[in-house]
Amino acid sequence: MSIAETTSEPTTTEAEESATDESPSSESASGDDLTRDDLFHVLQCRRRRLVLKYLHEYSGDGPAEMSDIAEHIAALEHDTTVDSLRSKQRQRVYIALYQSHLPKMDDAGVVNYNQDRGLVEATALADSFDGYLDEEPSLLSTTPAVESVPSTEPSAPTGGHDPGEQWSRRYLGTACAALVAVGGVAVSGAAVPGVALALVVSAAFLLLALGHRLALSGPQSLADRLRTVFGQGP
Repeated sequence: MSIAETTSEPTTTEAEESATDESPSSESASGDDLTRDDLFHVLQCRRRRLVLKYLHEYSGDGPAEMSDIAEHIAALEHDTTVDSLRSKQRQRVYIALYQSHLPKMDDAGVVNYNQDRGLVEATALADSFDGYLDEEPSLLSTTPAVESVPSTEPSAPTGGHDPGEQWSRRYLGTACAALVAVGGVAVSGAAVPGVALALVVSAAFLLLALGHRLALSGPQSLADRLRTVFGQGP
């Protein structure tokens, strides 16, 4: 990643960092321990805390890419995703880490920072900060996929029509057919007994109602459906 020019107005985070960076540690780290001043000098800047948080969560085989650390910190600061970051948002964090934070952390012995290759690796001293990082949000955690739970509700038909609408059309169609049949008989003057005609129409509606009730009984065997229709238990 190339280092472009910085923008003229620093962010609130950058202003706070410039103020805290003017107070370096009064004592240097000796051996495998950090002095109290070194410890708090690292912790007082949030971007340095986020670098440690990233390295604490990082599970790669080798050193972490400094550009990846900068992108994740920038995404957190702007409440967005790495893919949605703008160039200037990446640039601000990248330059701050490159020029200031990582060199200071390297001098304190907290990280090993290869500036030429852009690689960062936590040292044993970084473990001293683990207890101070719990309140910082995770930079690398992923949200687990929500497992789908089978629905107990009957699925809607794929034909795009509501079942109630389909059956209402069937009843309407049957009624129209019966009306046409009765009208045809009346016009033709055929001698068809009224009782016989009423029986035919009644039988048509009875079969239609039976089919409707069977459809509502769900995916059961024919015997179980018939028991349901006639009010008998399983």
